[in-house]
Amino acid sequence: MKFGIALFPLRPHQLIDVSERAELLGYDSVWVGEHTVTPVQNDSEFPYAGDGDNGHDAFHANLPFYDPYAVLGHIAARTDRLRLAVSVSIVPLNDPFHIARSAATVDQLSGGRFILGMGAGWLREEYEVLGKDFDTRGKRFDESLDVLDSLFDDDVTEYHGEQLRVPPVAMTPKPMTRPHPPYVFGGHSPAAMRRAATRGDGWLASELSPAEVARALDDLHRRRAAAGRETSPFEVSVHLTGDVSREAIDEYREAGVDRLVIRPWVRGSRAVDAIDEFARANQDLFAPALSGR
Repeated sequence: MKFGIALFPLRPHQLIDVSERAELLGYDSVWVGEHTVTPVQNDSEFPYAGDGDNGHDAFHANLPFYDPYAVLGHIAARTDRLRLAVSVSIVPLNDPFHIARSAATVDQLSGGRFILGMGAGWLREEYEVLGKDFDTRGKRFDESLDVLDSLFDDDVTEYHGEQLRVPPVAMTPKPMTRPHPPYVFGGHSPAAMRRAATRGDGWLASELSPAEVARALDDLHRRRAAAGRETSPFEVSVHLTGDVSREAIDEYREAGVDRLVIRPWVRGSRAVDAIDEFARANQDLFAPALSGR
């Protein structure tokens, strides 16, 4: 079992303090979310609130979102081994060219440690503010993936789709990780599971129980087998907020989870202590790193 840290919603100095401490303790990755704007008034229900949490309380307009690529580039300069993940880039809200440029830059600067998490997004009002059509986001997402694949790996990219049309263009430098940085698809919808199965190197679930993850993975494995991808490398990650017991860790591992992405603090001032306490409570899983201190 690997452990990652969800860095949201820390302050700038806390992002570095937590990342440096996480690397020392043996966590494998840090994860940074993306939203461009958060409308003050919206009718969209946040779909990833934990059990018993109100979606509008869990996600509101005063939450601090930094540019994830800038943050991960900064962390890359202060760490040596941590994987650096966007969780997730809302692909249909962006053009694939800026995503590819930012992803390749972070991957190069970090020595190939970047993970490109991607999702379709759920906040209709954010789409409306940015002038993007919410209802066609799925088709735009799939076509953007085609363009990203080519930008990351081909000398020349040309594409003619329903949503995107690209004349011959070139993008350099390419990412260090070829043919592209790992694609991790977030979300629980059928479309998200389809993308994870047919195009992904991983899947990121949020706030699902071990039983729910196990059921989802049955479906995901069937989809991967049907696509002829059952033997390709694939990692399953689950994002959890709050305390995570050893019993829960074992249950997630038995369900087929490779990584838990945790946020075991309420106040950012406690974040470093909280990840330290979690690692010590599960010392056998962090033993190589902790024994070297």
